Amino acid sequence: MLAISLALNGIVLGSVLLLFSLGLTLIYGVGRIVNFAHGALFSIGAMLGVWLAGQGLPMWLTLIVTPVVVGLIGAMLDWAILARIRDRPIVDSMLLTFGLALFITGILYEMGGRHVQMMPIPHMLEGATTIFGFTLPVYRLFVSLLAVMLAAGLFLFLKNSDWGLRVRAANDDPEMGACLGINREMLMHSVVGVSAALAAISGVAAAPIFMAYATVGDKILILAFMTVILGGLGSLRGAVVAAYVVGLIIVFGEGYLGGQMALMLLFVLVMAMLISWPRGFFGEGRTE
Repeated sequence: MLAISLALNGIVLGSVLLLFSLGLTLIYGVGRIVNFAHGALFSIGAMLGVWLAGQGLPMWLTLIVTPVVVGLIGAMLDWAILARIRDRPIVDSMLLTFGLALFITGILYEMGGRHVQMMPIPHMLEGATTIFGFTLPVYRLFVSLLAVMLAAGLFLFLKNSDWGLRVRAANDDPEMGACLGINREMLMHSVVGVSAALAAISGVAAAPIFMAYATVGDKILILAFMTVILGGLGSLRGAVVAAYVVGLIIVFGEGYLGGQMALMLLFVLVMAMLISWPRGFFGEGRTE
């Protein structure tokens, strides 16, 4: 029974990582930006979700309002800051987004982020349900289903929309995309906005589980980078598989070996992947 419980918790963690990592993958795939500020956007989503819930906003509306607000913040940050270093070496974006993450975290500290805040689970999602003889917390099942549905919706939108066509073109061949008249700046504003929205909605969904405070996104960010590396830089399909692999490794490792050993096991896997399969699970990732 312990193994079943750990597997379920690993799927929940993988679902949170799925939404979060897809945003990181989109930004890197289109803009070649390693975004260390992504974790701070997760924290904004979690804290904003708690605040909105405290104002009496229903959960379903919180899950809509929060990603819209944070998505706009992300688009504005790209327009005001990231666009200024678009064509510089990748290390510049790493340093800039790291500083931006510290700046946002400082603001969140001043807005109450020093204290751990709890987001209550809606009454209709409380309790547990039994499926095939196994007892599952309803809210954690909801988070997993939400992540799968949103990820599937994103993939369908990328496949069937004009915006998705431009994103895929910029991801596969940026130079050719530019020759075809794709407005890279406007595309990047929208991509960063969508990525920020994904980080925010994962923060809101995870708030009743991981709580909400200024640095809650830091651990998720580390795990997300491991996810992106395992899946392959810029590979959305790889990020989906890697998110659940990382979630299961962390939860099973913590359950049987302890937290530090779980991280060590994950780092060993990442190092092996970088050495032997640098393009990720499906061989689609970039090697810069």
